[in-house]
Amino acid sequence: MPGSEEFVQSAVHALEAGGLVVWVKRGAIALVIAAIIVLYLYQFRGLSTSQGMDQAQIGRAIASGEGWRTKLARPLAVGQLQAHGKDVARNIWFDTYNAPLPPLIDAIALVPVKGLWKMNTRSIVYAGDKAIATMSILLFIGSVAVLYFTARRLFDQRLALLVCGLVLLCDAMWEYSLSGLPQMLLLLLFNSTVYLLIRAVEAQHREESPLKWLVASGAAFGFLALTHALTFWMFLGALIFAAFFFRPRGWSALIMLAVYAIVYLPWLIRTWVVSGNPGGIAIYSIFNGVGHSEGAWMRRSNFDSSTAVLGAFRDKITTGLVFQTSHLFEYFGLSVVALMFFVSLLHAFKKTETAATRWIILAMWGGAVLGMALYGINEEQGVAANQLHLIFVPLMTCYGLAYLLVQWNRLALDIPFARAGFITLLYLLCAMPMVFSTPWLSPPKSLVRWPPYMPPLIGVLNDWMKPDEVTATDMPWAVAWYADRRSLWLPDTQHVFNELGDYKTLGGPVNGLYLTPVSGTDNKFRDIVKGEYRDWNLVIQRNQLLEKFPLKWNTVSLGLENECIFLSDHDREHPPAP
Repeated sequence: MPGSEEFVQSAVHALEAGGLVVWVKRGAIALVIAAIIVLYLYQFRGLSTSQGMDQAQIGRAIASGEGWRTKLARPLAVGQLQAHGKDVARNIWFDTYNAPLPPLIDAIALVPVKGLWKMNTRSIVYAGDKAIATMSILLFIGSVAVLYFTARRLFDQRLALLVCGLVLLCDAMWEYSLSGLPQMLLLLLFNSTVYLLIRAVEAQHREESPLKWLVASGAAFGFLALTHALTFWMFLGALIFAAFFFRPRGWSALIMLAVYAIVYLPWLIRTWVVSGNPGGIAIYSIFNGVGHSEGAWMRRSNFDSSTAVLGAFRDKITTGLVFQTSHLFEYFGLSVVALMFFVSLLHAFKKTETAATRWIILAMWGGAVLGMALYGINEEQGVAANQLHLIFVPLMTCYGLAYLLVQWNRLALDIPFARAGFITLLYLLCAMPMVFSTPWLSPPKSLVRWPPYMPPLIGVLNDWMKPDEVTATDMPWAVAWYADRRSLWLPDTQHVFNELGDYKTLGGPVNGLYLTPVSGTDNKFRDIVKGEYRDWNLVIQRNQLLEKFPLKWNTVSLGLENECIFLSDHDREHPPAP
């Protein structure tokens, strides 16, 4: 047919001319990215972290028009409010632990699935989990787009495309995208912040005023702090660099600090009004590993300052630095190319912006390392809320790849396709964790993250408990998220538990107790009887005489193989007929 022949001829001509080739390549790249997204969503088993679930339930409250309210109460927050003369029953349900931006982003993700907010017992993976994971993936893709423009500005378009490909094949990035943690939002903001700093360096090099770029950078660091307070230590490193690099010296750092304060201070003031402390209950996170874990501190009703000695902090920091060093390859997503950033510091890059930016990145990374050593990195199912090494991986990959390609060119190998083979090898090395995590090459996994999470069974508490009733539990974040009911982090002693319930300190009765593998079968016997839950060991081991316990009705139906027990003041599973 003449029409078909003309179409084929025009298509061939377009390919030869190069116009259609670009779109074919773009389409192929889009298909590969879509395939990776489908693969990871297919394996998605729900959110994996306590902080991810905590921020998600606050996001649902924001989407409901309630603001930054929470359904998770911490005993230490009760003590903090009482010490500052605050109304505990009212203020305990205002969140003072999390940064404000991640729940806000979660709220945006949850709005489209509002009709599915109530956990369905017939569903395996909660619709809210899927919505938040999808939003994180979109943020990740957005961060890669910003990375492309940043890398192109530092190097060239070809290297920018190669780096974006390496980052997209990093398994750790996708695992964090599905965790519920704000790392992908951090990554997007961090890449944008570095782009602004590069523009400031360029302006300085052209002997122009970098003021507008420094102002924008200060604001961007403020948004980073509103996403994760630990990024303050990164900002501190950037301030030190700015104070010495930009002219007039010192003023640039002060400008950035002033803008940072304008962005960040309103949230600190709000938290101070609610709790009496601008840091809220999160201020005590710094004592993680000093005498007790962060969770153990949060479960206490009062803070014992006698354990906060300088020697304990010294030991904590040195141990943290050694631990980070020994796990650096893992924290960098097992990316060989990203680690080569440190070797590239010895290379003399010709472009002033490229040479200067690596020292900015190093200064910020050094600050982040110190912050992580001070606050600790607590992993949950392979990911950690305080793991900030990951957000440096894309930009460090730029320098690592550039250095490796320069060294390769110096070999001057006259072998066809040798350079392409070398780049392919780098891709294979960086993609190995992703390849071995596919369903065909990895061990079989359960449909949900059990133990300890079984969302359909946790969601049953939405029907069993009334909105004003409180359930004490060892995983309050999961009850708040999947059951949408008020929860209390299990106090360290039964005495505090009884006091909070008897006096209705939280504004309602504490007439539910839900114990899971978090305090039980996930621990060794010694941990149960002598560890953080030792005051509850008889209940955990089912040896507590119910006649002497205030909650006498119990069931093991909210878990598998009797690994969970729920106690209450009356039969919740079979309510009396009206």
